[in-house]
Amino acid sequence: GTYDGVLAGWDTVEHVREQDKNDIELKLLRRNDGRYLKLSFAMSAHEGSVRCLDIASAGASPSNSGDSGKKVKKRQRNQDDGPEAPPEPGALLSGGFDETINVFNLQKHCQAGELKTPNDLGSPLCCSFAPPCSSSSGPPTHALIGTTSGKIVLYKKRDWSVQHVLAGHDEGGVQCLAVHPTGKMALTGGRDGKVCLWDLMKGRLAFVYKIPSRSKIRKETVNDIVWCDDGTRYAFCYGSKITARDVASGEDLLDVEMPSRVNQIAFIGGPEGMFLAAGCDDGGLPVLEVGQLEEEEDANTRRAIMAIEPVDKIVAGDDRLKCIRSVEGGSGFLVVTANSGGIVSLMDLEGAARMMLSGPDGNDEESESKDSGSDDESSESDIDSDEEVEAAVEILESVRLGSGARITDISVWSYGENEVIDDIEDEEEEQEEEEEIEEVEEEDEPPARNTDKGKKFNNSPPQIELDAAAVEKARKLV
Repeated sequence: GTYDGVLAGWDTVEHVREQDKNDIELKLLRRNDGRYLKLSFAMSAHEGSVRCLDIASAGASPSNSGDSGKKVKKRQRNQDDGPEAPPEPGALLSGGFDETINVFNLQKHCQAGELKTPNDLGSPLCCSFAPPCSSSSGPPTHALIGTTSGKIVLYKKRDWSVQHVLAGHDEGGVQCLAVHPTGKMALTGGRDGKVCLWDLMKGRLAFVYKIPSRSKIRKETVNDIVWCDDGTRYAFCYGSKITARDVASGEDLLDVEMPSRVNQIAFIGGPEGMFLAAGCDDGGLPVLEVGQLEEEEDANTRRAIMAIEPVDKIVAGDDRLKCIRSVEGGSGFLVVTANSGGIVSLMDLEGAARMMLSGPDGNDEESESKDSGSDDESSESDIDSDEEVEAAVEILESVRLGSGARITDISVWSYGENEVIDDIEDEEEEQEEEEEIEEVEEEDEPPARNTDKGKKFNNSPPQIELDAAAVEKARKLV
């Protein structure tokens, strides 16, 4: 979403219609094509700026398909006979400064409806489906909209009727919103310095945490709040600080201050959220390890790394990282970022995580155990360390929206099965296994010698071994 009210979407798959069939097959964009993102749509959605976006998974209910009962039964029989179809994105929810909420069907690429926020509640600032798209609880049943009035509107997705209006923030507005993967509770952050936990099953406020303010006049603004995929951790950022907490114990797993303002954060590294990536105002992208400090931990242990260095300017300008969202599947460290210059990038932060998990000097335990006896080896290690620094982040692809439109928010829909990366990893594992098997066979293969045994088994065809007397008798016969 942009300041001009334009919505643009990119897809990682291309829709291919099979010959003599009406079925549409989804094929992932291959890595050897050099493309990861393909522009899917671009349209004007709001008269003002786009404030918030969220994508829901497509429901499997027959009522949403628009087909007759015979077609639905036939499709169900085909699905039962064949493999299960992969999930697809369903609805796109966008809220704008013009106090409208638009709903789009991403399967048919058309607008499905338009809503107006209730009277005296202001324009929407944040939105989320419940359960969210990253949840395994199925398609969403409700949608939450945070408004500038500080109230949260709970909609029923079936007919988009207002189920409840939750009041807990001041008139500053609800700045960010995150629904738990179960869809039973949600966290919100406002401009009043409050982090609120909502019980969506009962429709009431469950807990409020007030952030200590550094100024007596101005309260802290919570810029973003996120859950990890399994719902055991959550994190929020305000000003230049990032805080991550454990749900069960309520203890802080991370509480750090960055050099500049933190705009958005995202959990990476698996469902439990082992790492946090942040998009900052100075253009930097730090990756932080989430976890409590151990008593026997070395003082030189690396707990954070700057995957992308900040811009060496007083004002970052177009290089400011406005948005960052995690991508489910693949290596587990994929993120999508957007800067103020209208550039959307798909990045892999696995290299940064590996550097943090290595030793204090940036080398793993095996490399530390090896002794470097010459200057050549030390120079080679320096080259390797430089390569590791360069591999902290791998930018898979970057695309520019128009001539550089200013992006306000992004939303990512994904699922865990990534055929392209899995195929590449499987091929690499198979090659490594074949090489190991060949080495083992070369080591275990005994030298050829004459024995009294009749046969020798190996990878070559079976050979008959004879003693000296039998060989002389065979020569005489020949």
